[in-house]
Amino acid sequence: MAKTQIITIGRRFGSGGRVIGKCLAEKLGIPFYDKELITAAAKQSGLCDSFLQNFEETPTSSLMYSLVMNAQNGGFYMGKPIELVAYEAQINAVREAAKNGPCVIVGRCADYILKDDYDVVSVFITASPEYRAARAAKLENISIKEAQAKLNRMDKARASYHNYHAETKWGASDSYELCINSEKLTTEQAADLIKFYIDNRKAPEE
Repeated sequence: MAKTQIITIGRRFGSGGRVIGKCLAEKLGIPFYDKELITAAAKQSGLCDSFLQNFEETPTSSLMYSLVMNAQNGGFYMGKPIELVAYEAQINAVREAAKNGPCVIVGRCADYILKDDYDVVSVFITASPEYRAARAAKLENISIKEAQAKLNRMDKARASYHNYHAETKWGASDSYELCINSEKLTTEQAADLIKFYIDNRKAPEE
C-alpha cells in the first residue's frame, strides 16, 4: 500500500515560502498547514499560541539555557519542562495533520518528523539576502536595515531549531528533494514547478 504523500516546505525568512506553499496546496486541492499547527498544538497542550510561536523562533542556545533555568526554578508544566511540552505538542500537531491525508506543511521539522511513515516530498525555498530583505521591508513596512536584522535573527532561529531536533542540516541542498530560488520566479511559477516535480517524480520503493 502506497504511503500518504506529504509536501513539506522549509524556507529562509523573506523568501515567500509560506505563500508558495499555500498556492501549491490550492493547486493540488489539499489542506495547507502553517500557523494552524500552532493553534492545534496550543489547544492540545494547554499552552498559549504566543508561547509556542516564540518557542519556534528561539535559537537553540537560548532554548537550552531556558530549559536549564526552568528546571532549576520549577518551570514545569504537567510534570515536564515547559519547552519539552511545547515540542511534543508540535510533533503531535504535525502528525495529526498528516494523519488526515495529503497536505502541505510549512516548517516545524515536519520533513524529519514524518519521514518514516509517509512519502515526504521535502522542498526548500531560498533567495538572495538582498531580495529577501527588500521583500520583508515592503511587507512589514520596516526599513531595509531592520529587515536585514530580522532576516539574520529568524534564519538563525529556524536553523537552530531544525538542526537541534532533526538529523538533517537546515538549508543544505542535500537535506531536501527540491530547492528553489524564489527570486527568479513568481509565486505561481514556483508552485507550478513544485507541482511538476511531484507529478513526475518516481514513486518511492516499498
